[in-house]
Amino acid sequence: MLFLSGLMAGSIIAAFANSFHQDVEITWGGRHAQILGGGDLLTLTMDKTTGGAGFTSKSDYLFGRFNMQMKLIAGNSAGTVTTFYLSSEGPSHDEIDL
Repeated sequence: MLFLSGLMAGSIIAAFANSFHQDVEITWGGRHAQILGGGDLLTLTMDKTTGGAGFTSKSDYLFGRFNMQMKLIAGNSAGTVTTFYLSSEGPSHDEIDL
């Protein structure tokens, strides 16, 4: 399974081939993770009080592609960490930090 965690100020926007309603499960972040646009859009947001949000895929994938847009807070956003990572589960754990 693929796990994506967004840690940033703003939002992550990604697109799967099908519907996020069918393909992913929001694992943490509460209201900071939302599926919008009839399942075509997934947003993960972070504010001053939260550590972001995350989701996991319901299926395994050998390869894939995703797009992301990040928006920083207005004004001085020095020190803002804009990152996300992909992580697998199981005995042969792999992780990609971007």
